[in-house]
Amino acid sequence: MRFAHIADVHLGREQFNQPFRYEDYVKAFREAVDRAVKERVDFVLIAGDLFHVSRPSPRTLRDAIEILEIPKKKGVPVFAIEGNHDKTIREASVFDLLEHLGLIRTLGLRREEKRDEFLRSKKVADRYLVWAEVGDAKIYGLRHHTRWQLIRGSTNVLRALFKGSDGILMLHQAVDYLSKDTPYHDAFDLKLSELPDGFSYYALGHIHVRRVAEPSQTGLSGPLAYPGSLERTDVREASHLISYGERDKKPRVRENRDGVKGFYIVEDFQPEFVEVDARPFYSIRVAGSSKAELRRKVEEVASLIPKEAIAVIYLEGTVKGGISLAEFGDLLKDSGVKYYTFRSRVMGEAIISKETVTAEELFTDWERELLMHLRAEPREFSSSLDEFLDWLMEKYRAGIPVPQKKLSQGNEQRPGVERKSPKKVEEKESPKGGESDDGKKMGRPKVHRPAKPSSLDAWLRGGKP
Repeated sequence: MRFAHIADVHLGREQFNQPFRYEDYVKAFREAVDRAVKERVDFVLIAGDLFHVSRPSPRTLRDAIEILEIPKKKGVPVFAIEGNHDKTIREASVFDLLEHLGLIRTLGLRREEKRDEFLRSKKVADRYLVWAEVGDAKIYGLRHHTRWQLIRGSTNVLRALFKGSDGILMLHQAVDYLSKDTPYHDAFDLKLSELPDGFSYYALGHIHVRRVAEPSQTGLSGPLAYPGSLERTDVREASHLISYGERDKKPRVRENRDGVKGFYIVEDFQPEFVEVDARPFYSIRVAGSSKAELRRKVEEVASLIPKEAIAVIYLEGTVKGGISLAEFGDLLKDSGVKYYTFRSRVMGEAIISKETVTAEELFTDWERELLMHLRAEPREFSSSLDEFLDWLMEKYRAGIPVPQKKLSQGNEQRPGVERKSPKKVEEKESPKGGESDDGKKMGRPKVHRPAKPSSLDAWLRGGKP
């Protein structure tokens, strides 16, 4: 058995508001699908975030359909799950359109039974658990959910849904064990110990960088694999890193381990990485103690950046009077670099305070009370979210006092200036959809559960399989 494992395509994204970046994401997806078909895979997995937004533009839909026609014409089925960028609060999503056109098959909890050449269904309360079978391989999946939807007290939804399953499990979740050194390090969805065992391969998406953990590392029955995104979506995924510190005599250039982009070809449940031709992306750090030094170093670095690349340049150091980024924009305008931007981390002056400030001086009574609420463990905080919001709205109705204290002589209130408390929040009945007449979201004093609960909510109320 041989299959392709793709994730985090993000079709439709115009990174940095640059139209050429839209084409980069389309190109990377087309290359991955072409390569998978040429490798004669039995099927393709898309582990979430096929699109960058849940309502893609007509142009994005056209490109997705055109590319997904490639495996369809070769008789290669594509199985997918919705990522956090794909899913909607509605029952239907753009995946339903692609499924109707015969381009993909969506796995997970569905409202209607799905059966065809590959799909199988099992009734679970008022939903159906839909999975696929290709030859001897069983492929299970579930759309992206928050941690608090997946782990509810003593109930582990994944283990309850997929108890005794085997084959492949496809998820769009951040697992703590493989999320280190990513933005999900402290915002993971699942702990390694919470994954259901018994699968030969865990096809994961969401963290945008390539990671693999073998059974000998995790104790699970099969490898955990993230292929990463097909294009570079964040400066952390830059292909190259350039550092030019204050003590450096010349810039130092190195390749970024997390900057390689591609997907997996998996044979007998062993993934082999296939690189795609993503646009070069340079993350550059230049440090100096004066504007002249920073400008000179930026000019030196410019010669190291390929013309087709994207460059994000961080200026660092302590410079008297600070800097204006407008003073540096002209340095690369004749370099031919496709796109570049400057970001400042420069300090104007070092400010040293010898004064010790107590918590009572720094926070008002209500601010300290708010912090006490937020100190709760995430699981406990989530379970009492309605009560917290009721407390917070009550504070706003009563009028939260503005701090009147001084931290230093420079913060004294000026004579003749009257401080005003914020106006009370007026409670108004929102039109249908929770929006005002001008389309802006309005705050609500009380949280109500949705009229149409999610598939997981309905399943949990109705019982377990």
